[in-house]
Amino acid sequence: MSALIGLWLPIVITTVVLFFASFLAWAISPHHKPDVRKWPDEDRLLEFIRASDAPPGEYLFPMIDEKDMKEDWAKQRYAAGPWGMVNVWPAQPNMGANMVKTVLFFLIVTIVIAHLGTLTLPAGASFERVFHIVGLIAVLAHTTGGICREIWFTRPLRAKVMDVVDGVVYGLITGLTFALMWP
Repeated sequence: MSALIGLWLPIVITTVVLFFASFLAWAISPHHKPDVRKWPDEDRLLEFIRASDAPPGEYLFPMIDEKDMKEDWAKQRYAAGPWGMVNVWPAQPNMGANMVKTVLFFLIVTIVIAHLGTLTLPAGASFERVFHIVGLIAVLAHTTGGICREIWFTRPLRAKVMDVVDGVVYGLITGLTFALMWP
C-alpha cells in the first residue's frame, strides 16, 4: 500500500493527461467523427420513439422470445431483418457529469494499473522496464474492456479500430508517465 501511495503524483498526472487525450480524441480530432451516422429520416424516427413512450434502455430488434423461435412467423421475421439495437437515454446527456465520470474512470483504472505495477516492479526499476510493464498493462486495460460486448452487439469495424487506437495511445501515455516518475 505504501508503494501505491508513493505513486500518487503519476496517478494524478496520468488521470489528467488521459482525460485531455480523450477530449482531444473525441472533441477535436476527426478520427471518431465517422463512428456514428445520422438516421436517414431522423424526424420520423424521433416521432416514432416519442409516440412509443419507450422507457430508457437498450432495445434489440427483432426481439423474439426464444420459445417462439421454432414458429415459422418468428423465423421469417428474424430472417427478414433488419437487426440492430436502439439505446434510449433517460435524459439529455449532461456533459459536466459525463466529464467527471470520465475522470473518475481514468483515475480508478490508473490506480489499478499502478497497483499492478507495484506488484511487478521494484523501486528503482529502469525506465524501459517500467514503460514496458505499466504500458502493457495500460494498453490491455484501455483496449479490451468492450470487446466481448462488441462481439455480440457490434459497431462498424472502423469504430472498433479507432477505439483500440485510442486505447494504445492511452496505454503509451500511462507507461511513459509512470516510467518518468517511477520511484
